[in-house]
Amino acid sequence: MTTQTTTTESRRDRQRAATEAEIRGVARRQLAAHGMEGVSLRGIAREMGMTAPALYRYFASLDDLVEALCADLFGDVSDVISAALDDAGEDLAARMHAAIRAFRRWAVEHPAEFSMMFSREHDDLHGDKPEEPLRFAALFFELFLTMWRAQPFPVPPADELNPAACAQLAEFAGVHGVDVEPGALWVFARSWVRLYGVICMEVLGQLGFMFSDVQPYFEAELAAVAREVGIAYVPPA
Repeated sequence: MTTQTTTTESRRDRQRAATEAEIRGVARRQLAAHGMEGVSLRGIAREMGMTAPALYRYFASLDDLVEALCADLFGDVSDVISAALDDAGEDLAARMHAAIRAFRRWAVEHPAEFSMMFSREHDDLHGDKPEEPLRFAALFFELFLTMWRAQPFPVPPADELNPAACAQLAEFAGVHGVDVEPGALWVFARSWVRLYGVICMEVLGQLGFMFSDVQPYFEAELAAVAREVGIAYVPPA
């Protein structure tokens, strides 16, 4: 009896997981085609041939579905970045350039997904952060730490930095289980904001009034960051 019950429950679990994955897949197609405003539980239920009440048994609200979809998307982009790092080999300069270029390429190719992922708060430093956004952040932070430990670069002294901002950066580092001097964290934050800022503004179409092609400007910013962290700039292939 126990074996039969366990088998039945396992089958139900697999069926439920498959249905949840299908729901997220339909939501992603709607997102890519119509933006966030085009995603609705009723629309998904209609496309899947389900009733809306039946779909609510899998996701209690649209917000719950969006959080699950965000986890999938962070997993996808993290996989893309990880693959780029694997292809880059062990050279730190090549790895840094490969990772950020892979992220930019994915973002530009998936503007609706990017906009949804990065317009939401995925809990604060004091909450239980979802696994996939943490993994995404760790890819870049660990790469930066590897560069810092392998060949430390000049950083601003602590007495020149904003104490309140440094305290928050230290808390961020603590979430990832590392203890790094404030100046190095400051350079990481400044470098990330500089590059992510260009990517975000490009994806949101906020640089079109200056650039018909943002890539040359992005590469110039990437070269500046490379100089700041003491590695050679690697031109794109």
